[in-house]
Amino acid sequence: MADTQPATPVSLTGKPFTAMRGSEKITWIGKCVVMLLTGGFAFPNIFVE
Repeated sequence: MADTQPATPVSLTGKPFTAMRGSEKITWIGKCVVMLLTGGFAFPNIFVE
């Protein structure tokens, strides 16, 4: 049976992006940028939690 709930992006802390505070969002976005610029060598599991 298919899951009817939409997927919610989850951060490193286990919170959805919309439930994070401003400073947590900035930190998470910064980690994403660093991960992309290093080709995945830094913070390779940022989306895996």
